[in-house]
This record gives sequence, structure tokens and C-alpha cells, in this order.
Amino acid sequence: MRDEKHPPAELLVRGADLGLPLVETLGAIRSHSASRITWHAHEHFELLFLLEGATAYEFSGGRTVELPGGHFLVVPPRTRHRGTHDIRMPASLCGVVFDPRRPAAGRNTPFRARDLDWLAHQFERHALAVQPMGPELRRLAAALSRQVREFHSRGKDRTRVISLRLLAGSVLLEAARQLTGAAHAKPQRAVTAAIAHLEGHYQEPLRMAALARAAGYGRARLFQLFKQSTGMTPNDYLQRLRVNKARELLAGTTRTITDIAHDAGFSSSQYFSNVFRKYAGTTPSRFRHTSTSNRGGIIRR
Repeated sequence: MRDEKHPPAELLVRGADLGLPLVETLGAIRSHSASRITWHAHEHFELLFLLEGATAYEFSGGRTVELPGGHFLVVPPRTRHRGTHDIRMPASLCGVVFDPRRPAAGRNTPFRARDLDWLAHQFERHALAVQPMGPELRRLAAALSRQVREFHSRGKDRTRVISLRLLAGSVLLEAARQLTGAAHAKPQRAVTAAIAHLEGHYQEPLRMAALARAAGYGRARLFQLFKQSTGMTPNDYLQRLRVNKARELLAGTTRTITDIAHDAGFSSSQYFSNVFRKYAGTTPSRFRHTSTSNRGGIIRR
């Protein structure tokens, strides 16, 4: 029996269950606190669409890619990656693992052999480059996430199978179309100004009036623009920024956790510990211990 009150954070639908050889899996993930994601790789392309929140991935070779809300990323086949420090930060995202060169990949899709070659070419050219989602791609990715969840919660029927087939093809086509540059979204100047203000005042309490003045918009409109552009509220962005600052201090200094909490903008060490655990998946003390062990040194708390 399904637990409707506590649904699993990650849900998958296999392409084989949809009669869709092009797709290995469709996935929907919604986590309200940090979750573990260790080294792994897929045999095929993986498209990751970050709907809300933000996270970061580390790739073999040491490259780290930050993925904010409202953006997507192409991970090429057989590329080992993990969440930075084995952690995926709180986020809502959906993903498609697919192979345009698989035999019979065009079955139950509108794509023909030349179309599939074009898709593969676009995704190969833009691998590991974070791209903004235009309005149509955001709509399609959100619909895909929702329908994957409905597939699990309401059961498999013919209309849901057909709908997921259509959505999967539409998402792949729209993502490839954006990668050609036809629908590149320009960053919002107001959001850029708001982010600069948060980064310059992260030690202070969040004051929406001051943030709105810095961006040149009213509060409600700025909140809407900020959420659309980053996938986060200003407060969520600020908390993540503070946690990142704290991580740097924990790993690189001998200062006490209480001092670091205050320097990062937290009102108390207890509040700092709760927020840090939510976004980093561990306590400040354990994070410091792990960071120190990895460097082979000793840091006093």
C-alpha cells in the first residue's frame, strides 16, 4: 500500500513500461532536506532539470557544476558524478536518462533517424554546461515531474502511458531547441542586483524592503522574478549562501562553531546547526571533522 502522507523523495518510470526505447528512465525528485548521492554513472545521456532550489555536482577529474533552479544540465554517457560532498541539497528536479542511438529509439516517437542524430549532436555539444530553461521548457519539465508522480500515486493506465510518451519527446525536443540558441533566456537585471545585495549583506537579517530597493522593483514582483529565475525564494537563497560561507570557515579555520555561526549571519549556534544539517546533510562538527580528516590535519573546535 502506498504511503500518501510520506511519498518517496525519488520516483522513477522505466521507458520499457511506456513502450519507449528512446528513454531508459524518467525521474522526479523532491527533497526538503539534504540527501545522499554518491559516485555513479549512467550508460546514456542524463538530462537534469532543476525546478526549485539549488544543488551542485562533482564530476570525475575534480570539476564542480552548480545547478540553480530554473536551469538544466546535460550529463554525457558514462560520466561519473556525485553530489558535492556526496550531498544533494534540498531541491525539486526531474530527469531523463535516454539514448538517441539505441536500436529502435524512434519507436512510439515522432523522431526519425536523422532527428535522433540531431538530438544526440545537440546534447554532445553542450554537455556539462548549465543552461537556463525558457518558459516552455520549464512548463514541460514541471508537467513531466507531476505526471511521473501521478503514474506512481494513481496507477498505470493507457492515458498516462501515452501522456508520458508525448511529454518525454516534447522535453527532449524543447531542450535541444534551446541548446541551439533559439530560445536563450537573458538573466533578469533585477535578480542579478538582488543576488549581489544578498551576497554583500549575508551577515545581516533579510530585509525585503532593502532588497526590493536594490533591485528597483516592488516586493511582490521581485519575489516572483527571483523565484522564476533561481527556483528559490530570497530567504532560501540567503540560507544556502550562509551555509556555503560557514563551510569555508569550518574547513579552513580553527575558529569555534559559535563564532562561525555568528560570522555567517546566524543568530545562534543551535539555529545554525539546524539550518546547516538541512542543507549540508550533516552537523557542523561532523563536517569539520570530515574536512580535516580528508586534508590529514587537525582543527580544534
